[in-house]
Amino acid sequence: MSRVEETHWWYRGLRDVITQSLREPRFRLPPSPHVLDAGCGTGQNLKALGELLQPAYLGGFDISEDGLGFARRKVPAADLYQSDLANPSLHVGELDLVVSLDVICLPGVERAREGLKKVVAALRPGGLFVLNLPAYDWLYSEHDAAVHTTERYTSQRVRALLKSLGLRVELLSYRLFFLFPLVVLRRLPSLMRARPGDRDARSDLHAMPTEFTNRSLLAVLKLESQLIARGARLPWGSSVFAIGRKA
Repeated sequence: MSRVEETHWWYRGLRDVITQSLREPRFRLPPSPHVLDAGCGTGQNLKALGELLQPAYLGGFDISEDGLGFARRKVPAADLYQSDLANPSLHVGELDLVVSLDVICLPGVERAREGLKKVVAALRPGGLFVLNLPAYDWLYSEHDAAVHTTERYTSQRVRALLKSLGLRVELLSYRLFFLFPLVVLRRLPSLMRARPGDRDARSDLHAMPTEFTNRSLLAVLKLESQLIARGARLPWGSSVFAIGRKA
């Protein structure tokens, strides 16, 4: 993940939809915001948030100390520490933005619910909670087994989750809409045989695309990001992207 997330079309596309959304006037944050990445992984998304927002506080936690080691090299000024979304430690009392990108799907909603409530409680009024999650249980593949995904989601389920946390749903859409047939075809061979806990499962990240393919797929995602940031609700895709706001 650390090796590919700076250049891989999927990771860059995710950062692009976040960046384009946060640049929209309705999602503009106060100057010098307090920002937390709840499940920061190896740090590239946190680095992008720091460059975009110039926050007064930039923090991130992750359950993996190995991942945090990579993140510290990428974002040395950030407050990075080991913690679990199911029972998180928070180093500041108030936050303006929390992002959680493909993290809730690891412990599952019910195990993470109390931790999510704690994180949302730290948001200031008007603060934003940005989520990205994998879509559709039937799309569970070898990649999911390799990265320890336990759940995939629908947009309706993500809407219900945000509302249960007391957040107003400001943006909700599937992602990888245009590329969805390619994603399904790519994963089709492993859909039937994928099983949670498979120690031999391999992530899609083991096969880096060619430079031309990478650029082409990213160009499609950037177009899609513009639509989503401006309020389009794409009807299907392999991920669900959402922004909730605290009243």
